[in-house]
Amino acid sequence: MIAREEILGLLRSMGIELPPKTKLSDAELDKRLSKALDSAQFLTRVVPAPPFDPTIYPPWFRTQSPKPVLEAIRRNNFAEATLVEMSQRRGIDNPFPLYTNAFMDLRQTLMTIGNACDRGMVPLVLQDKEQSSGICMRVLDVRQFDDRTPIVIVVFHHDLEDALSRGSFDWISSYVTGSAGHSASAMLNVTATVQEQLLLLRLLNQNKKRLVSSYKPKRASTESSFTLSFLLPVGPLGEEEIVKYNTNNGCSVCGEPAKQKCSRCSAVRYCDAVCQKEDWKIHRPLCNSLQGGKWQGLTFVPVDRPSAGLYGLRVNKYDTVADLQKRLDRMKEGVEPGPPPNTHGTTAFIVKVQVNSASAKGPAHSLFPSDPSQDGSFLFIYDQRRTIDVSVPRESVDAASFDAVRDVLREKGERGIKGFFWAIRTGEWALDICLDRFPEWQKW
Repeated sequence: MIAREEILGLLRSMGIELPPKTKLSDAELDKRLSKALDSAQFLTRVVPAPPFDPTIYPPWFRTQSPKPVLEAIRRNNFAEATLVEMSQRRGIDNPFPLYTNAFMDLRQTLMTIGNACDRGMVPLVLQDKEQSSGICMRVLDVRQFDDRTPIVIVVFHHDLEDALSRGSFDWISSYVTGSAGHSASAMLNVTATVQEQLLLLRLLNQNKKRLVSSYKPKRASTESSFTLSFLLPVGPLGEEEIVKYNTNNGCSVCGEPAKQKCSRCSAVRYCDAVCQKEDWKIHRPLCNSLQGGKWQGLTFVPVDRPSAGLYGLRVNKYDTVADLQKRLDRMKEGVEPGPPPNTHGTTAFIVKVQVNSASAKGPAHSLFPSDPSQDGSFLFIYDQRRTIDVSVPRESVDAASFDAVRDVLREKGERGIKGFFWAIRTGEWALDICLDRFPEWQKW
């Protein structure tokens, strides 16, 4: 079990923001972390019914024209892929700063492990800068689930600074002295924060239980005390996972069912007066800015739904290839999109609103008519994580409500076509937009 505060921090690194004082039990938080990690490695696609035997899959390096494991193990969403491409054009090898996000660090370490596979199963030692925690690891085998999904079989052992095991000492010594048939230079030393190691250990300990007991690959004599497990490529959580693990329809402090709201701004809900009082210092700036605000209701439709001759496949920077494939499959099957999930409950959140214009640029422009005579006929609304990502066609909603929001956008927005607003979800297909109290300009 990982400490409660550490679990919350690890979940945050994966993009899962739970209420700061959540009353979810330690066991439930631990379970949520496990499920999120399984989702990040798309476990059910590779191991739908554990336990499994890796030998049913062909060896990676014996298949015809295999990719490097490093290349195959890499996973990105569209935002990350775009950033990588732009950085490479500028001569920047890694655009993601190290040691600031445990989940991103884990994914980069997995690519290092992939590199070790390509270099002949080179052993690795992962430890933090203070050398307070370390993991000895060696890749035993790589199997091919498909041409872009390696199954990396490893043995590992974890030690703390004040409890270096005899097994780890003998294992390291065998490579330092060359008695294992390798030179000391063949061992990779990887700097990994304690938080990253916690995530990696959780993955390894979850996956070790999914191997059949009869699977016993050959290992070195110094690895008899090491634990056998496997690793899969790990990528950013997709849209459905982000929604599932972030949804909070209750108290903004603890997540319990909300029974009352702030009487000054009506923008935040609480379970009781205790949580409301505890949250006041944090909530006060927002409360003061929204107090007495003018709100306008809007109804909306999903971008994926055809409307007035407009067809669009919703694509955003947080999407993975799997997300897009799911939407394409639903469109091909004629499945009507359901309402976007409400991850914000009845608490105010920031949305970006854009009105269609023939002069607009960016990904959203492709969703709007390019005919200048149709300018101002659609609003496009989304939040930062794109858990709500919808359109508001003027001809399908109350025209006065539509015009009220569009007119404020044209007066206050950037170039009269886009801007940030406070919003509150009021129904499956409805939200309120604040027309005279505005958040700071957002960088997303």
